[in-house]
Amino acid sequence: MFLTYFGIDYYQRKKYFADVAKKMVELDQPYLIYEMIEQTWRYEDELYKDILRKSTISAMEAITRLEDEQNDYKEFIEAWIHEVKLPMTSLHLMSAELEGSSAQRLQMYVIDLENQVDQALFYARSDYVHQDYLIREVSLQEIINDLVKKNKYLLIQNQMQVTVECDALVYADKKWLTFIINQLLFNAVKYKKNGAGEISFKAVSEKDATRLIIKDNGVGINAHELPRIFDKGFTGTNGRDTGKATGFGLYLCKKLCAKLGLSIEGDSVEDEYTELTIRFPKNTYLSKL
Repeated sequence: MFLTYFGIDYYQRKKYFADVAKKMVELDQPYLIYEMIEQTWRYEDELYKDILRKSTISAMEAITRLEDEQNDYKEFIEAWIHEVKLPMTSLHLMSAELEGSSAQRLQMYVIDLENQVDQALFYARSDYVHQDYLIREVSLQEIINDLVKKNKYLLIQNQMQVTVECDALVYADKKWLTFIINQLLFNAVKYKKNGAGEISFKAVSEKDATRLIIKDNGVGINAHELPRIFDKGFTGTNGRDTGKATGFGLYLCKKLCAKLGLSIEGDSVEDEYTELTIRFPKNTYLSKL
């Protein structure tokens, strides 16, 4: 009789916990499993369920507090960046009125500072791309020409020759795409060889996508480091040697491309070239509108 009782009890308990495990796998939010556990006559089951409920609620409250603190910090960073942009704009206008090599160097430093501030702003907003973007048809030629014009003092100071062959229209958010391409342009300037350098922008149309190829003849990337160039905080040998790398530029480009439904990949041969390619899927439905 005892063996029969314990055998039936074991079978029922096994089935009970198997059902709980199955429901947890099927739930979109597994931490709410306590809501799905059926009520039983066993006091210990109800006690465990109540403990699980209180523990889950406590964890959710802690997560909510952390999210609120993070949002407050991001709002502060965004507000601070917008405040910083005002004096930087004034510096940019004042430097444009000056003449000589010192004025050009000052303008280059201001442009570099603006890029760093933009990087901080877009990084703060990178988790909320869906709240601040508009996908529409944009001209790659127009975006790149505007960036070349904006960074002309930086390019002149570094003796960079620019070639643009981008007669193509793609679907993307113009503001976010401009930031991504600008980061890649700055990288090409940052890691150029001594003397004059070259950077080219070329659009290649394919059946289901358009590829934007950005290539420079700079110092290149070590073959064993190439797979890690999009990792957060990765600076590589060249970044450590120059002391200019932050390890966030390419990481942020990769993250934003993923948010916008684009892809980015890199190829390089050390001391020869670096080539970064952004792939824009063709939206046949939007193109017919």
